[in-house]
Amino acid sequence: MGGTRCVFRDCPVSTQRNPKMHFFKLPVRDPVRLEAWLKNCGNADILNVAREKLSNRAICARHFRYECFMNYKMDRLVPNQIPTLARISKELAWDLGHLDENGEATMVKLSNPTLTHLIPPAGFECPLGFEEDTRFCRKYAARSRTPPRPLAMDANKRLKQEPVKRIELIELVEDDGEDDESVKATNAIIDVKEEDMPASGLPSLSDQIVEELQLKCDQLKADLDQLSAENVALKETVVKLEAQRQAHEVSASTSSAPAAQLSKAQLYNGIKRYLGPSMAALVRMEMFGGGERDWKDDERDFAMELLQLGEGVYNHCLDEWRFRLPSVRLTRSWLQNANSADNEDENL
Repeated sequence: MGGTRCVFRDCPVSTQRNPKMHFFKLPVRDPVRLEAWLKNCGNADILNVAREKLSNRAICARHFRYECFMNYKMDRLVPNQIPTLARISKELAWDLGHLDENGEATMVKLSNPTLTHLIPPAGFECPLGFEEDTRFCRKYAARSRTPPRPLAMDANKRLKQEPVKRIELIELVEDDGEDDESVKATNAIIDVKEEDMPASGLPSLSDQIVEELQLKCDQLKADLDQLSAENVALKETVVKLEAQRQAHEVSASTSSAPAAQLSKAQLYNGIKRYLGPSMAALVRMEMFGGGERDWKDDERDFAMELLQLGEGVYNHCLDEWRFRLPSVRLTRSWLQNANSADNEDENL
């Protein structure tokens, strides 16, 4: 038949009989706490169970104090709890956590929980199942007239498992350093059963294990040689790059000498020989025009010729092309003076 049954001695609780009961599996991953659980459960038969099968065994919630639980449903334990109660009834239990001078459990009366998170709401049915198990008190009390004792844990029968000893094999690999030779250790951990240990205490390794270790050693040495070659190549590359950097700094320092700066006048005198009269006047106005500057004769002639093409053309050159020309008013006054002088010459 399937289901879970409590491993506590003389405890009749099971999932078939008490479907609302919560069970807690043995802490097989915590050897110290596991020994305490097995010791208090008082079931000598559990010591004959192999350790890998203990993970399927469990203890019901009746054997824990109220304060061991995280809520009133009693389905979660506070970490690192140990079952200490062998209940006789809902209110009475043998307490394996408090032993008398004879090493026997003491009788305690269990009080209702006072912590807020452990007080069940009204109408909540206790999951310990005392109400529905009407025969529990009578049968269990008949079996529990003698106070229970914690189970004596024999060192030879504590846990039925094959002892394992860990042997650490260290193989030395030389590392070629720049200054001193350093030694690195590669650790290989092998689990060896105690029955395979010879009288000398050292393991008798099979040829297959020795061959595998030798292959690993050869592979590590090959990797080390490859890394050493790559390290030498990288150092040579670093030296070349450093030399190129220094050469680049030297060339940059020599080529960054400041060139002779030309003034505007020198620049204009250098290019005006390639320009016509009107273009030379326009370039000079662009380079030196504006402000309170006195306008040259060829500049005046150029401005007056441009104004004679129309004020629209003149204003377009000023506004759109941004020529540094004299103002329209000033150029018009030059043009009027020039016309009046021509008229006087004709009258003469």
